Amino acid sequence: MRILIIGAGSTGSHLAKLLSGKGHEVIIVDTNENKIENVQKEADVQAYKRDATDVSLYEELDLETIDVVVTVTDKDEVNLLVATLAKESGVPKVIARVKSPQIAKLLRKMGIEDVFNPPTLIANLIYSTIEGKRRIATLLPAFLGDYELVSLVIKEGDSSVGKRLGEIEVPEQAKIIAIYDGEKIIEPIPQIEMKPGLHIIALVHKEAVDELLRNYR
Repeated sequence: MRILIIGAGSTGSHLAKLLSGKGHEVIIVDTNENKIENVQKEADVQAYKRDATDVSLYEELDLETIDVVVTVTDKDEVNLLVATLAKESGVPKVIARVKSPQIAKLLRKMGIEDVFNPPTLIANLIYSTIEGKRRIATLLPAFLGDYELVSLVIKEGDSSVGKRLGEIEVPEQAKIIAIYDGEKIIEPIPQIEMKPGLHIIALVHKEAVDELLRNYR
């Protein structure tokens, strides 16, 4: 598939790496030159330092030939514009990240069903963990195929307790994307100490899930 990603932050860049690794043609756009350079080093992608609100960009990329548009910038108004343009251009699948419930509702009214809100996503994962379920593959776009979101809770007696996040081996086909401490969502930096009760949220290939869980147990 030909996939356009708007936003080369942690979500966009990791998604680009996963998708290009699966053989998809990936195009990624961001205004930040450093982010563009980093994603080019990590993935086989076409990367452009451009303003996503510049409509001429989509004419140059021939938007009508794109199979999937994923817009994950940190600005709701940009994601709204991109999703709207993609929908009106007939892109088969449009996925948008937004913070505002009102904008999410608006996008869904336009027929864009794949709208996600990070705090809601994390909350659903935590709820699933409390209910005794570890995986929620349905929360991920279908084109990710073999990848799924996994939630695990650090418990007393786990081998990971007392270690720093960066000291725990993570499978090559996995990425820790967030940590929840019971009150707030924390960026998964290497210095965080593993304590009972922490929720670890990861994006993992289905064949690497058991290995990831073993490394924390």
